[in-house]
Amino acid sequence: MAHTEESNSTTAWGCLFNARRFGARELLAFLIVGLSFAFVTFHLYTGMFGHPEAHFYRSLHLTGVLLLCFTLFPLNRKSWSDKPNIWTVIDIACIILSVALEVYYLWDIEAFELRQVTSPNTADICMGVILWLLVLEGTRRALGVPMVLIAVFFTFQALYSEKMFWIFYGPSTTLKSLVLDMFMQEGGIFGMPLGTIASFVVLFLIFGAFMEETGTGRTFTDLALGAFGSKVGGPAKAAVVGSAFFGMLSGSSCANVTTTGTFTIPLMKRVGYESTYAGGVEACASTGGMFTPPIMGATAFVVAAYLGLSYATVALAAAIPALCYYFALFAAVDFHARKAKIPPLSKEEMPVVKDVLKNGAHLLLPIGLLVYFLVSGYTATTACFWSIVGLFIVSFLKKSSRPGAENIISVCEAAGKATVVTAMACAAAGIIVSSSTLSGVGLKLGTQIVSISGGHLWLAMLLAAVLAVILGMGLTTTAVYIIMVVTVIPPIMQMGVPALAAHMYALFWGVLSNIIPPVAIASFTAAGIAKAGPMKTAARGFVIGLPGLLVFATFVYNPGLIMIGTVSDIVINSVGCLIAVVCFAAVVEGYAFTKINILFRAMLAVCSLISLSPRWDLTFAGLAGGVIILTLNYLAAKKEDLNFGQGQKQEA
Repeated sequence: MAHTEESNSTTAWGCLFNARRFGARELLAFLIVGLSFAFVTFHLYTGMFGHPEAHFYRSLHLTGVLLLCFTLFPLNRKSWSDKPNIWTVIDIACIILSVALEVYYLWDIEAFELRQVTSPNTADICMGVILWLLVLEGTRRALGVPMVLIAVFFTFQALYSEKMFWIFYGPSTTLKSLVLDMFMQEGGIFGMPLGTIASFVVLFLIFGAFMEETGTGRTFTDLALGAFGSKVGGPAKAAVVGSAFFGMLSGSSCANVTTTGTFTIPLMKRVGYESTYAGGVEACASTGGMFTPPIMGATAFVVAAYLGLSYATVALAAAIPALCYYFALFAAVDFHARKAKIPPLSKEEMPVVKDVLKNGAHLLLPIGLLVYFLVSGYTATTACFWSIVGLFIVSFLKKSSRPGAENIISVCEAAGKATVVTAMACAAAGIIVSSSTLSGVGLKLGTQIVSISGGHLWLAMLLAAVLAVILGMGLTTTAVYIIMVVTVIPPIMQMGVPALAAHMYALFWGVLSNIIPPVAIASFTAAGIAKAGPMKTAARGFVIGLPGLLVFATFVYNPGLIMIGTVSDIVINSVGCLIAVVCFAAVVEGYAFTKINILFRAMLAVCSLISLSPRWDLTFAGLAGGVIILTLNYLAAKKEDLNFGQGQKQEA
């Protein structure tokens, strides 16, 4: 396994490898390589032998994240590899301050811990303010301005509540109290979300980076093409399946689009799909990977931590909704391909499954190992650590995947960069959680939403989904979920929704904000690859994903979809949902096996909706109606084919 010349030129290791002299750029590359390797090694060590006391461990983790952030995301430069300028002084200052904060904490840790339960002194307050500034600056560099603005607003709202209005009015919080909660205790920046990233998520990001480096993502795509390329809508179906599997590894919709979309989108366009449609399919398929077990996005670990459940329980709860979502996408691209008469791939264009497995089957073994550990009841940390070890071992079985030193360093760099984005989101979310908890504004906002809904659960859930989509316009999925936890989830649970259902609802809609206009980040990324208009691609992606959205709009009423209830509940809810999304995909496309007239589309829409009813009699009625209409449509298509064939014979 070797890097290309291009990759060598864009990584820190490549910079050092190709260096002909040792200057400022090479010094920074050396720093990035050293930091990344130390960061990954530290987390692998703690993953095997256990980590120390929570605050101490999280502070070390955050220091490493800040150092990587201020080197990988320089100020006023597009990349760390660009020539240093006057703004580099600020980067250096941020690095020095990050180290100084950790030294301050460790210098007299016993006295610091004593002040955690008494009162911070002046130095503590100064250091707390500096950390607040560093976290906000790191968040701005890694994630952009929106999250920073929200964190700043909630901070000042807590400090000056008496001067605010509406739900933001209340007794003001002192700076000393804010620093105590946000900096010195485990309720703010060093809270549970950051702890989850440090304890579990980093290892999964290392695992995902290693799998990507070994070429597992391309193995998934080739397997999907080999299996579905010869079918109706083959390239689009391969994109759906391949992106689903690779999305489990990347944990990021945009990263998934960038990796798999560069191959699948041009292929879809070549066989006849419109640019906007190809981009929309890839965006929807890539987004679903963030809630597809066994490896979901970072937010799933935060959900498990908030609920006090094992990660395996959360992954199991997401299994049926994820299956239904991809089933809906599969049906949508199938119906569209039939309608547009898009041909399948030729045999020459399709990979041979046997050859793909011969070259890459060994790379799939660590995923099986991970599933085994999770199902057997091991912690997520243990499961992922030994899966990384297993992946390292099996990668030596084939020359094509055998890692060299440059590959190991590349994995460390990729994992470090991915961790920076996720950890900075959690640290900034910690500021929001601490500030809103002290001021009470989070509870007030949730109460206001319930009040607006008039006690109607469906309206409260709709408002919660809208809030998640609005927040998703500028925040990561993890940040959206955490804000939802302190605002709308508690009152929704008081309305009778099970805790797991309420938290999964927030998770799913936080993820889906990536494909819902006007700010559909995954669709915009796909549009760039497809060379299509961003808003047109986003709108097309939303329409394609619309049948799948039904799943997440209804599982609160059908908890069997997330494994809550009896076996019969789970089976009936699952079958009802699968039929419903297929029917709705036909409604949206106006086509299944042949064209569907307006009357049957309306009837099919009704059948789709009542199939999702919590009442079994309505569910069975919807299922029966949907199956009958689709069967009639299939028979009509067969009749059209027969008439067409007879017409050709007569002409001949």
